[in-house]
Amino acid sequence: MRTNWDLLIENHFARKGNAKETLTLEVLLESVREVMGEETSYLLADPSKKVLNEEAGSELSWNSIPDVPISEIGWSAMQTRDGVDIPSPERAQLDQFLSKIGEGQDLPEKLAELTSFYNMDVNLVNELKSGKLNENVSKTISYLVFFKTLTQILTHFNASSAGFSFESFLAVLLGGQQIATNSQTIADLTDAAGVPISLKLYKENQLQVGGSYTDLALDLAKDGWDNTMQYICVTKNLSTNPDPMKQGGSLDWYRFNFNIDNVFNILARSSKGSEKNILLPLPFLESGGESTKGMPEKAAAWPHDEELETQFLELLQMEIEKASKASFIVDGSAIFTMEELRQALNWAKDDTLFLRGNKIPGSEERQSPRGRKKMKRKEVHKKLLDAEHKFAPYSSELEPLISMANDKLVARNKRSEKNKARQATINDLYFYTGVSDAERVEISRKFYEEADSELKKKCLMVSHGYITTGHFKLIQSAVENIEDLAQPTPGELFPGDQSGVMIGSIEIGASSVMSVLQKVSNILNENIFEIFNNLKLLTTSIQGYFAGGLEETAKAQTAITAAENIESKTAEVAGMTSSKTLSPGTGPTGPLPAGRYKITE
Repeated sequence: MRTNWDLLIENHFARKGNAKETLTLEVLLESVREVMGEETSYLLADPSKKVLNEEAGSELSWNSIPDVPISEIGWSAMQTRDGVDIPSPERAQLDQFLSKIGEGQDLPEKLAELTSFYNMDVNLVNELKSGKLNENVSKTISYLVFFKTLTQILTHFNASSAGFSFESFLAVLLGGQQIATNSQTIADLTDAAGVPISLKLYKENQLQVGGSYTDLALDLAKDGWDNTMQYICVTKNLSTNPDPMKQGGSLDWYRFNFNIDNVFNILARSSKGSEKNILLPLPFLESGGESTKGMPEKAAAWPHDEELETQFLELLQMEIEKASKASFIVDGSAIFTMEELRQALNWAKDDTLFLRGNKIPGSEERQSPRGRKKMKRKEVHKKLLDAEHKFAPYSSELEPLISMANDKLVARNKRSEKNKARQATINDLYFYTGVSDAERVEISRKFYEEADSELKKKCLMVSHGYITTGHFKLIQSAVENIEDLAQPTPGELFPGDQSGVMIGSIEIGASSVMSVLQKVSNILNENIFEIFNNLKLLTTSIQGYFAGGLEETAKAQTAITAAENIESKTAEVAGMTSSKTLSPGTGPTGPLPAGRYKITE
């Protein structure tokens, strides 16, 4: 027996004794629960109907929020040969949601709006309940997609993958672009105005702002970037539940500018060893910035890990070609490609493959071991065993070849006697006698403070960190007190109207998103809910119909009904009306032709 839904709803309102009561999502769900209770025997008699009701659901869920495929590459814009940006389909999809969050506003305002939504601020609720339904629903869905997508990035991926995806995600939120690696800049992305931004994502109390001093110095010397590098730092305080769906917590956001006025002030008070980057050579100081006598040329920068990986693979390819009698060689060629082997090893990212790197001179950080250290043979062997079947059977043959190629790369980059003599010269110029390290740092900082902008640029290019390709480092407490560190010449330490380094805090996690979803159930009314459920039902039914050899007509009929419901409800929410009213189980199953809808007044 089919239930008369119209009669059921009519009786429901009559029973409540209020003819003016609004048909809300809660009321509809109550009615559905009543029907589910009445129709138990009907569902048991026809299992296909039970699937239909389970798939349609009667509650808003995590899966009710649209999924945006997470793609660090896909979220980056492509370019034509003339350099014109073309949004990829993945970026366009994400952008259609994120562009509605704090439209035209700066990042702090966007975060404040997201926090207001999460807390269901009374003013925001009233705003979302008034005005046009389609605009309010669009904005609400955009908020939910933001929280869901960011939650998935930070809870479903390892730290490296999450970092790259987070860069792309933030670039889309800010209307900017992610910057390709090896671009000789410390920036990771730009915003809509082209402002360069270096992004840092760390666990709470483990934040480190650092990197190549050379890249920072070169960036601050760029007039086109206003001699400024903006830093956005995010600390995550998430639960450690192994189930990503049960992880959650908060993200604290900080933002400040390194600029040509404050960089020496900040680094003079940075982590141990990092402060030596700003040391200036004695002849330069004594001549008021005129003499660079005896200065050695800048050391060649150590290649990036990706560059070294390319060199390593070239050497490995030669070793494999020599192993003509290996069991993985068939008809003169390896049964795998070098790209497959590269992905299996993850040589450029996985530090566990190597012996521990040495500390960076003048810093507490350690050097990348690539090109400097031998590989751990047991770890390489284990990596091959854990890889797909193409490598596991040949791990004993491949491991010696991999280790040999790495050893040859290390030998190629071994420090020469000439470099040792160069280091002795640098020590004489920068670590002159008669004063302590702390006094040398302060002498250089004070000299820089009193220099004009052009002399400041010159100071950057002769400083110890630039000549030696050093690294700088600020820990979380330094970032939190950046305003004090930047004195007495902070310049524009904070962008725009920002008054302090912390610019916001937001909650993420599946449970947090679900909490927000329940709060907005009245905004996502029964029409929107029905569209989402019918989309899922349509997909499931079509898959079931084809999987059943095109014989289960009930599932085909279910798909038809779901498609028609999507058509009519989407038109209703969009403020449009269909020129033909469809009833369940009738009408076309394909896309509607152009001109099928008209705008209602």
